[in-house]
Amino acid sequence: MVDLGNKELIISCDSSGAIGNKEMDVVKVSPDIVGYYGAHVALCENIAYGATPITIVNTLSVEMNNTGKEIIKGIRRAIDLINIDVIITGSTEENFPTIQTGIGITVIGIKEKNINFKTEKDDIAVLIGLPKLGEEVLKSKEILRLDILKTLRNSNYLHEIVPVGSKGIFHEINEISKIWNLEFNLFNNNIDLYKSAGPATCAIITLKEENLKNINIDIPINILGKFN
Repeated sequence: MVDLGNKELIISCDSSGAIGNKEMDVVKVSPDIVGYYGAHVALCENIAYGATPITIVNTLSVEMNNTGKEIIKGIRRAIDLINIDVIITGSTEENFPTIQTGIGITVIGIKEKNINFKTEKDDIAVLIGLPKLGEEVLKSKEILRLDILKTLRNSNYLHEIVPVGSKGIFHEINEISKIWNLEFNLFNNNIDLYKSAGPATCAIITLKEENLKNINIDIPINILGKFN
């Protein structure tokens, strides 16, 4: 976060390596998928914090033709879901041939300084989407999308939105508890709280229980527990 007086710059990022369609990639997927999910993670973090993305910087350790172009196509597909004008800039590797895909994505957003979100005592923690990893991500219809996240963030009844990544749900619950000096009472033991959520395939939202009825989305919703 960079303080700009009455506004703040919010900076989020993601990276991946050995995921793509090159010879030495470990996970074989098309480059546009790599770009899409890299942008998804960084955009999720930016939007969840209450920012409006204004710039995406892609630092690609691949050639522009054609791997870089396909990655950027995936980035644009992610942006299209949130219908925001975003400047895309970046760099590619043109000096040496590459045999493995590596990318970095940085999102810069702007946020009003007086807009802040806080988890409160007696808030419930709700998981939207499910933790998915690797091949599961490509096959599942149960994962978080940017259009859903943007709609939820624009609502007036949600408190925090915390995208879940590789450290799992339990890690993020602990972080929320520590930041706001709260205890957490777990209700739901049916979800793997320690599984990696890969490229932010789910998120924790906090809100008052009576507002749960306002959520109308087409991915799974699971109450995890309550903060005390």
